[in-house]
Amino acid sequence: MYVYAGNDHIAAVTDKIDADIHNHLMLQISISFHNEFNISVAEKQFACKGIIISSNTNHTFYSNQDAQFFLLINNTSVIEKQLNQKYLRGQLYYVIDDESINLIRCLLRRYYPILDKENYLKFYTQLLQVLLISSDVNIAMDERITSLLSQITTCTNPEHNLEVMAKSVFLSQSRLSHLFRKETGMRLSSYIVLHKLQKAMFYIFSGKSITVAANMAGFDSSSHFAAVCKKTLGMSARELSEDSVFLKVTTY
Repeated sequence: MYVYAGNDHIAAVTDKIDADIHNHLMLQISISFHNEFNISVAEKQFACKGIIISSNTNHTFYSNQDAQFFLLINNTSVIEKQLNQKYLRGQLYYVIDDESINLIRCLLRRYYPILDKENYLKFYTQLLQVLLISSDVNIAMDERITSLLSQITTCTNPEHNLEVMAKSVFLSQSRLSHLFRKETGMRLSSYIVLHKLQKAMFYIFSGKSITVAANMAGFDSSSHFAAVCKKTLGMSARELSEDSVFLKVTTY
């Protein structure tokens, strides 16, 4: 498995993936390399070649032994907001059209395996172009929330104290939580969990054990990290760490 950690997303290419019912805190895009995969979303079962699934939507996924590309994008991203507006439009999922699938598969064949940041960013940019999504769109957001997002992104402390965060932007804890959800569509606590998950992944692929990585990222325990990993990615921490290649592809 190849795993890529970006500014606002986690992507992976895997030989196969089978996942029982679960949901993600992030919007998901899944595309097969060759054949259709079987999926169940909101109690509807069908087969398709590519799909966009809204965050917090229960689904199962069976790849039929085919390689898969999947992308998880967090709710604070301008990319996520455009995908919601253009494709989901309040629906739980959108099946990607065959023309777009064929173009994306051409990109996957051209770039795979992606082993460096430069080629990943080229692939990711062209993927967004196929989906008619711009990475240059600026979405107005309260400057206190953008300041907080910057603080969280660049933090090195495993502690993520809500009281300290609120004071840093001159708000009460309740007001900050309300404003964050209003501006991003996501709970602050959920965003912090995703931040911890990405940090833990980075530590694991830097050679740390699952237990050490979980502690360094700010999880209460390795079991807490394992539960979050399973819920968010649809796979266990051990599955994630075994036989995987990790690449940090942030642009900051």
